[in-house]
Amino acid sequence: MVALTPAAVEALSGVPVSSLVNRVVPLEEVFGAAWGTMAQEVLRATDDARRIALFEDFLEPRWELVRDGTVLRADRFHYWVENLALRAAQSGVGVGMRQMERRIKQWAGQPLRDLRRMERAEETFFRAMASHQRGSLDWAEMAVDCGYADQAHLCRDVRRNTGHSPTDLLAAIEQEESFWMYRLRDQ
Repeated sequence: MVALTPAAVEALSGVPVSSLVNRVVPLEEVFGAAWGTMAQEVLRATDDARRIALFEDFLEPRWELVRDGTVLRADRFHYWVENLALRAAQSGVGVGMRQMERRIKQWAGQPLRDLRRMERAEETFFRAMASHQRGSLDWAEMAVDCGYADQAHLCRDVRRNTGHSPTDLLAAIEQEESFWMYRLRDQ
């Protein structure tokens, strides 16, 4: 599985994500024939290590051309949500708040409120990982620092977004292979 943010899809393909919401579209139609060829090579690969290498070798030069290297990974979702809200607000004269919210949901597939909730959860995740690695993670303090009402509020939000309690999520990140994407770091 490969997960790309909407901004990355737009940067790599030139196709507005709003035209892809609630649609199933062939890879080649969005990204071009080279991507379809790469996908076929990945499918024919004999093991996961080879599949990953094929995809990374294909994606890296393309991503280097379009990514903004000045934005930290922890801030990317935040900036995307802010940009989305700004674009919706500027998309028409006299646009009311409700129209702006409808436009954001049309473009992103999620209401702004849910996007902001995910944004706060992601920020909390990066802070918690850093604190955990330093050996100084305090969930109650983390909740307050990240804008939650209390530790229980943070726990409900983490469970809503991931299906795991914060402690179980950290343990899974450290021990389970299927949580590999959580272990990615900024370079």
